[in-house]
Amino acid sequence: MKHNNYSISDAARNLGIEAHVLRYWEEELKLNIPRNELGHRCYREKDLDTFRQVRDLKAEGMSLQEIKRTLDGEIRTLKTVTPSSVTGSSQNRDKLGQFREIMDSIISRAIQNNNDRLASIISENTSERIIKEMNYLFRTLDEDEDVRLKQIEAMVEAVTVTKKEAAASKAGKKKHRLFSKK
Repeated sequence: MKHNNYSISDAARNLGIEAHVLRYWEEELKLNIPRNELGHRCYREKDLDTFRQVRDLKAEGMSLQEIKRTLDGEIRTLKTVTPSSVTGSSQNRDKLGQFREIMDSIISRAIQNNNDRLASIISENTSERIIKEMNYLFRTLDEDEDVRLKQIEAMVEAVTVTKKEAAASKAGKKKHRLFSKK
């Protein structure tokens, strides 16, 4: 004897899936599952048929969005999916899979080419910047070295002048002493 209504745990057990999966599918597919006076879900046989279809299509690899598009209208009226419509959607999925592979390949190549060009541009720009910066630093170092050399030359000149003055002063004192003793 068939039950008219199933609790979520009975429905999940009957379908061989977890209760949270039923709640998720209900929400994502925007299904209107009736509730009892306590607010608990009451799955009917036609609701279980719909979830069986969803489960089987998921097992074939369809996403919930694809299932929703495939069963749109049918799920809301709770019609069953015919084997020919499932086969047709399988063929569409195969073509869609091939299209995705081609697009992935094209996009991957485009991204790789773009990355190669960007790496080249970045390398060139970075090299130019580094060369400019190094030239600036070397020029600054040369200028600083010229300033230091001029300072050293000025100090050497000052020391030389001081030594000459000291020597001249010493020589002048000796002459002066020589004349003062006589």
